Order: sequence, then C-alpha cells, then structure tokens
Amino acid sequence: MAEYRPKFFKQLDGVGAIPVPGKTDGARDCGPRAALHGVDFLTRGELRPAVRVFRKKAGVPGPQKTNIYDLRLGVESFYCRGRKPLSLFIKSFTGDIKTAVSSGKGVLLCIDYNRFNELAAKTGDPFYTGGHAVSVFGERKVDGEVMWLLYDSLDDARRAGIPQGPRWVKRSILVECMEAFAKARGRCYAGVFGGGQKR
Repeated sequence: MAEYRPKFFKQLDGVGAIPVPGKTDGARDCGPRAALHGVDFLTRGELRPAVRVFRKKAGVPGPQKTNIYDLRLGVESFYCRGRKPLSLFIKSFTGDIKTAVSSGKGVLLCIDYNRFNELAAKTGDPFYTGGHAVSVFGERKVDGEVMWLLYDSLDDARRAGIPQGPRWVKRSILVECMEAFAKARGRCYAGVFGGGQKR
C-alpha cells in the first residue's frame, strides 16, 4: 500500500508546513486534531471538518480535555456521501495497535508526552508533560528498526529547532509512551480508524 499523507499535510515538504489548519493554540485540541487526521485518512481527503465542528459532534465543545470515547463519537458522527460509515475501534492492547499499523491502518494513540520528551529528540513541545493524542499513518523499517510515521499537532513550528509536520519515529518509543500513559506494560488507550471505503 502506498504511503498516504492526509491533505492536512499537503505542504508537508515545504518550509513552514504545519499540521491541521492553524497552529495548536493550547486549547486542548490534540484529541480532536488527531481524530480529524483519521477522518481525512478514511475519506481520502474528501471530508476535512474544522476542529470546532468535530468538538460539537463529539459533545465536547472546547476548550476541554477529550478522551478516546469522545473521539470515537466524533469520528463516527461524520458522514461522507458514497462511503461506508467511519469508525474508530477502541483498543486496549499494544499488540493490536502494532498489528493495525503494520496492516496499513491509521491509528490514534494516547501517549505520555513527558516520557516522549525523555525518549525522542526535539519533540514538538519540550515543556509539555501531560497526556497527549497523536496519530500514526505508516510503518517502515530503517536499518532493522521499525519506524512509525507520526502526526503530532505539537509539531507546528511554534519554536525554532522543533519538528514541523509528520516524521518517522521509532515504534519502540511510541509503544513505551502509550504504555506509560496507560500505566501498564502491554496496555494502551488507542483507536484504529476504519470504514470510509467507497460503496
């Protein structure tokens, strides 16, 4: 399967490319933004709603925290004409997420960003230490190491020297950060995007 890049990242190879419309504004929008990457992914760019529209459909008008169940409600509330219903299948086990990514599915991950800052070089916000939602849309091997294509709404060029747009990150790092968020080895709070095929 060819690598898919959501249209939110249409300018991803250009200078100043930023994820999703506008920069992260500190309004606790990481969950909706990660979920919107999935909506874009499932509909191949035919459906790209605004964060405020997503929040309304998910029942969490901002700015407030969201959880994986809010995000599922939001994703599944959208309809794209001529396509099968969109889904976000909630998963609790790391192994399910590894299988989904290796099968070419998009996933939404809840990670411990403090742990991510400890393990990853030059994160989007080196001063953020809370829970955070990101999405992954691809896998490849580099020198025998499995890498995941990470879409992090904090990688938005707010500070000099931080990443911009999607980037390849070691799977082992993201797995450790998922498990740190869930506070249990082999466990996670995550979702697998599904549906969206043409009828």
